[in-house]
Amino acid sequence: MQRSAAAMLVAVLVGLSACTPSTSPSSSTGPGEPSASASSPSEPASSPTASPSQSPAPSVATLASGAALPACVPAAPKASATVTFVASGHAWALDPSGANLTCLFAVTDPGPFDWGPLGDRVLLGGLEVKGVAGGPSLAGSGKTFAAITWSRPTGKSIVYAPTADTSLEKIFLDGAPSQHVTPLKSSKYLSVTYHPSGEAYAFVVEREGGQSIWISTNRGKTPVQLVFSTEGTKFGAMGFEADGKHLLYAAQHADNHAELHRIAVTDTTKAPVLYEGPVGPAILDIRPGLDTGTFAWTTGTSCTDSIAMAHTSAGNVRALPDEVRPTRAVGWLGETQLLVATGGCGEALDLTAVDIAVGSVAPLVSGVSVAAVRTPVPTPPAPLPGAVVTLGSGFS
Repeated sequence: MQRSAAAMLVAVLVGLSACTPSTSPSSSTGPGEPSASASSPSEPASSPTASPSQSPAPSVATLASGAALPACVPAAPKASATVTFVASGHAWALDPSGANLTCLFAVTDPGPFDWGPLGDRVLLGGLEVKGVAGGPSLAGSGKTFAAITWSRPTGKSIVYAPTADTSLEKIFLDGAPSQHVTPLKSSKYLSVTYHPSGEAYAFVVEREGGQSIWISTNRGKTPVQLVFSTEGTKFGAMGFEADGKHLLYAAQHADNHAELHRIAVTDTTKAPVLYEGPVGPAILDIRPGLDTGTFAWTTGTSCTDSIAMAHTSAGNVRALPDEVRPTRAVGWLGETQLLVATGGCGEALDLTAVDIAVGSVAPLVSGVSVAAVRTPVPTPPAPLPGAVVTLGSGFS
């Protein structure tokens, strides 16, 4: 029965071309994550953080009150301190209200600075993981990567594409041996993101003939193509919505204009366009919201002209419409509250909490080098839709 269901799904999937969609427009074992020794098949930021591609110029960070950061006394952050940043060689956490400033730890190389789904562990440079508030840590290996994602729903492992390689690797925070979880051989992996259930991940590959988006089990088994192009479309940032039924993905079309699509993983015959940009700028990241139908993204050609955008039931809006400097969407602090970083290439960043629903803006801190949110993902995690489960998804 599994084979026939999968075959039927493949027959539906292969008919979609992303260029012309038919519709315009982060311990105990959690679900999907038993120990690494399990025999069953194999998760921002996605584009992890909102740091610029160049290292920011040295700067003294100051709070919205004008006060400088105090001397660091490392401590565990409060659960409400979901705004995080690096400044003066330390990682810090702060409430969206500006309260409960906490120094977390010293950091030399923040790397992606990407928090796991529980907000208690953060990925740093060289594949180092630093735990806070009881979260696990992992010594860095010094390895680099082209794409990376935390597993879901608790972040017991990390899947990444080694730089200049054609594979996907999985490392475990409990020190268990790493696993090869490569779904497609001889492919360049450009992006990867976990399904909320932890039972599968989606990935973008470049192969002879172009780029495409696929989904496989969380051990890289039974890959199925979701989206492809025959006209030179390039795919980049992507992320699953909270309902687990829909994948948001960025497409840069042959004429060099960007579109943000939303596709149902059980019906890829339609890929509605939720945002269409002008010729030139790309979609640099996608930040799915805590509720399905709410998400943010950053558009631009680079960190020199980036613009933070958000989508709610009311439509698409600029997060900071009056800001003339580059802005970037960092992540969601609440159902409608978005953390936005302002600053261009090589510049220190200013952080602001923006309520997209009412337009309120709350400055938090200025002069930081990297920023991220440690907001826990919604629980319970959304299950993998039944039609996709038939692909033979396992747990890891």
